Amino acid sequence: MKRHLVLILLVVGLLMISIGANQSVKAQETGIALGLGVGAAPDYEGSEDYEAVPIPYVNVTWSNHMSINWLGNKAKVNLIPSPIWKAGVVGEYIAERDDVDNNRVDRLEDVDTSLMLGGFLGFEYANWSASIEAMADVADGNDGAIVRLNGGYRIPIDQSWLLSLGAFTTWADDDYMEAYFEIDNRDSDRSGLDKFGADSGLKDVGLNLAASFKPWRHWGLMGLVSYKRLLNDAEDSPVVDDEGNENQFTGGILVIYNF
Repeated sequence: MKRHLVLILLVVGLLMISIGANQSVKAQETGIALGLGVGAAPDYEGSEDYEAVPIPYVNVTWSNHMSINWLGNKAKVNLIPSPIWKAGVVGEYIAERDDVDNNRVDRLEDVDTSLMLGGFLGFEYANWSASIEAMADVADGNDGAIVRLNGGYRIPIDQSWLLSLGAFTTWADDDYMEAYFEIDNRDSDRSGLDKFGADSGLKDVGLNLAASFKPWRHWGLMGLVSYKRLLNDAEDSPVVDDEGNENQFTGGILVIYNF
C-alpha cells in the first residue's frame, strides 16, 4: 500500500492542475470513468518471476478535449484544448527492487522507489495516435531519465467492443541503466553474479493490446496485455541474461464504472 501512495498523491495533484486549467471554460461536459482490477507483472524489470499487482483506472475527459488518465503505474494529464494535438504532464511509478524471488538478484543493492515525472507531446487523428514522453526520477530512486516513443491504433468493432493496439520503444540514460542492470564489484561479491557495466541506449521495444467491453450503460470490462523485449545492455545484464528473461509480459482485467 505504501508503494502506491506516491502515485496516488501524484494523480491527485495532476487532477487539480487539470481542473484548475478548465475553470476558465464554462459549461464543460465532463466524462468520468473509474475502475479497478488485478494483474500480473515481473517482480523486477527483467525478472522471470511474476507477482500480482493492483490496476487502478481513472479517466476524466472534458468537452474541450483536456483530460486526465491514470492506468496502472502511469498517469497523464493533457492540458491542450485541441481535438488533435496533445501535450501535458506525465508520471510513472516504479516500485523499489527489493525482496524479489530470485535469491542472487535479491542480494544486490536495493533500488529505491522511483517516480518518473516529465512531459509529453503527441497527436490523435481519426483512430491513430503517437506521442513522445520524457521523464526523470524525482524520488532519488534510480536518479535516471527515459525517453519513450509511443504509437497506437484504435479499432471500434461495434458499440460494445473496442480494441486498442500500441507499440513503444524506450531510451534510458546511464543512471537508469546502472541502477537496474549494472553489477559493480560489491554487488558481484555479494551475489556471485559477474561484473557488468551498463550504458545508456535503447532498453526495450514492445507491444500493447487493450480490449474494452461495455455491454451496459455504466458498467464495463477492460482486458490488458503487454509484451516488452529488453535490448542491448538491459538484455545482456546478468540480472536478465543469467537470472531473468529478456521477454517481459504484463496483463490484467479491470471492472470499470462510467458516470
